[in-house]
Amino acid sequence: MSYLTTYSGIQRLVEIEAEDGRAVLLPQLTVSISTHGQPDTVALRDAVLTAVDAAVARPVRTAEEVPLRLLRKLEGLEGIRSAEAEMRAEYAVVRRTPVTGHTSQEVYTLLASGRLEGELTLMLGAEVTGITTCPCAHEGIREKAKRELARRFPEDEAESILSMLPIASHNQRNISTLMVGTAPGRVKVEQIIEIVESSMSSRLYEVLKREDEVEVVYRAHLNPNFVEDTVRSMLLRTMRAFPALPDATAVYARSESIESIHQHNAVAERFTTLGEIRREVGE
Repeated sequence: MSYLTTYSGIQRLVEIEAEDGRAVLLPQLTVSISTHGQPDTVALRDAVLTAVDAAVARPVRTAEEVPLRLLRKLEGLEGIRSAEAEMRAEYAVVRRTPVTGHTSQEVYTLLASGRLEGELTLMLGAEVTGITTCPCAHEGIREKAKRELARRFPEDEAESILSMLPIASHNQRNISTLMVGTAPGRVKVEQIIEIVESSMSSRLYEVLKREDEVEVVYRAHLNPNFVEDTVRSMLLRTMRAFPALPDATAVYARSESIESIHQHNAVAERFTTLGEIRREVGE
């Protein structure tokens, strides 16, 4: 009989060295251990916490080094069948707003995980909040506007007017996640954040001047997206952003829209490989 033991909510300071300095993260760590038989829970807890402390004792170059180091410390643990380590941390990036160029500090969730089961595999990712606008309502409003314009303008002029204007729709705050299988340093979290934000109707900014606010809303309504559109876009952009990664590279994409005119949320997700994506699109 196998047993699964999980330790969650572990917090430790993690220092990340970069070319332009050193960043400090305070992540939440979760470690799950599957054993062949009932474990000695005290000894197992001590082994896990010792491995955590060893993993963060010195600075890392990349976030995914934390689960890598941690799992390597647990690799020889007696009775272990498999082990997983997950790290979630707030990660700040400075952006400039689209019109005024105002500095805005955006906070994302950095994700790094590893699994040890025979071999050790790693994934790096991010959870990003943005905007999606509904294509259904967008199309309905467009048809309604077209009928109204047809009362005053010829059909070709009505179409020309509609092509120049963003069409209203209901929008939602969207939370999307992308994780990519990797070896330390092959994928950067900034690349993942860019892929996710580019796959939504529009990115968000913490601070917006009025001109910026207009631009964000304008862009979002020119680019309506279902959650499944966002997932497809993330997968396609990932394939094209990392052509050197092997076909066996795992990719996980998830998108959830916090609906504004419904009592429910919409969710789409897919776990696949780069090879599957390449075969599907013929690249």
